Amino acid sequence: MRKGVLLHKMILLELLFAMSHGTFGFMAFKGYGWYLSATAALLYCSYFTHNVVAWMKIRPFFTQPNASFRPSVCRGVTWTYLVSLAFTAPVIAFEIANNFRFFNNISRTYEKVRPYEPLMRDPWWVFSCLTFFHVIRKCYSLNALRLVRKSPRFGILLAAMLLAVTFTIMDILASLIPGLSVTDGINPYWKLALVFKCLTDNIMLDDFKAVLQRLGALKL
Repeated sequence: MRKGVLLHKMILLELLFAMSHGTFGFMAFKGYGWYLSATAALLYCSYFTHNVVAWMKIRPFFTQPNASFRPSVCRGVTWTYLVSLAFTAPVIAFEIANNFRFFNNISRTYEKVRPYEPLMRDPWWVFSCLTFFHVIRKCYSLNALRLVRKSPRFGILLAAMLLAVTFTIMDILASLIPGLSVTDGINPYWKLALVFKCLTDNIMLDDFKAVLQRLGALKL
């Protein structure tokens, strides 16, 4: 981590938000539900920060004059990504409130809305992964396998992305299909997805364009 790099600070903030959730598993005390919900609130903040980090990592592909896409596409993607992400803030606040009410035995609304949570949590990050794969395949002279042979860390990055997407899909399925989780929408898959999402941000701290350039990939 380099001093003064905003992206690196955002990644650290993402990890700090997420790291306390799960510690409730080692505790049992009066007010346990409030502690669990408080750490879950920080986790939701981590999800939002993760999507901001994802944008910061792919932003150079959409920045002129050396963008990887047409100017109209760059403008459209930038506005759509950032505006739609901003609209998730009220939904996150609503979900944090539902979480508090559910785990303190006030309301069971959380069970009804939890299956739809991935819709406000994952599309932006998945889009960032797909953009990265598209740029590698279409815009650079080296294919993914050659990059992996050149840098094993890059291979770990790609594997972490694929695993995170896989567990995200499993989380969605477990939330929607009865019988795949004990309580509707509550399952272990999101935890595994979170681990690999954090790994994708930390295995290579810089933006994806800088990573490709450092590996010697030449833009076509």
